[in-house]
Amino acid sequence: MAKLKDIAEASGFSVATVSRVLNHDHSFNVPEETRLSVLKTAEKLNYVAISQRHRPFYVSDKSGTTKKIKIGLAYSYSPSDEIIDPYYLSIKSAIGESCETNGVDLKVFYLHEREYKDIKQENLDGLIALGKYNDYEIKALYELNPNFVLVDCYTEHPEIDVVMVDLKVATKRLIDYLYKTGADSIGFIGGIESTIDGKSIEDVRLRTFIKYGKADMDAVYLGGLTADSGYEIMSNIIKSGNVKSAYIVSTDVIAIGCLKSLNEQKIKIPDEVAIVSYNNNVLSEFTFPALSTVDLNVHYLGMATTETIIERIKNARKIAKKIFIPTQFIKRETSL
Repeated sequence: MAKLKDIAEASGFSVATVSRVLNHDHSFNVPEETRLSVLKTAEKLNYVAISQRHRPFYVSDKSGTTKKIKIGLAYSYSPSDEIIDPYYLSIKSAIGESCETNGVDLKVFYLHEREYKDIKQENLDGLIALGKYNDYEIKALYELNPNFVLVDCYTEHPEIDVVMVDLKVATKRLIDYLYKTGADSIGFIGGIESTIDGKSIEDVRLRTFIKYGKADMDAVYLGGLTADSGYEIMSNIIKSGNVKSAYIVSTDVIAIGCLKSLNEQKIKIPDEVAIVSYNNNVLSEFTFPALSTVDLNVHYLGMATTETIIERIKNARKIAKKIFIPTQFIKRETSL
């Protein structure tokens, strides 16, 4: 967790200045530019004030004994999946940090190696499921614990809370942006995601691209969720001679492979081909050229998830909430 010293070093201001700004000392006369710089740096480093840390929430068990809230996190991805694309690792970490901040005990269950019965045996107050699940899996998890929040996967179930990134709006904005900046044709490059039982699932980014962008499947290229796949797809596109003026790529990892192929063929980015993607991976600003990407605000996704399940547990709420976290486009050098 970031400290005042970390923010001071990152922002270039003294620890005393940082402290007084973050404590909202209105008697401290400081330029607005300085105040905003400190606040933005603190947000970027996920700083949490001492007064807000470790505020445990308590519930009573069946015997009337007061105890800290204990939440389970069902996780459908393996460590090897996290290495390929750290997106879900970042969400898992954000949920973990938010639980720590709120004094909530969190236990992670890797579903690729555990049975659902392991979750039931833990006597949890609530359950979060992160990943991609089919309707049967969602129902099975919900039956384990009615205080249930589904993250990054949608269900219309009237009693199941959902917290996810608003990829539909993000994709619409990317399409509008690319056409506004001069693209006359746009393609979509993505990876195929699947549930635990191996069934492929529909990508809301792809669905929005086809419907809102009025595109057909000839402009769509799908493969794996790796940089190698992005490299192979883009190389085949170049060989075909049917290169679009812009591509929306479903993840930064896949986009990194696309950039490598374009650079090898000396295709100018973004003058000849613009690339935009999603996730704002830590490596995206260090690609060549630096990658324009959509920041999915996973820190706030984690916060919203934890706050939602705590509220549900404390209030015994039955009606579901469907929460969509807004995104932010980070324009760098791969787009005009």
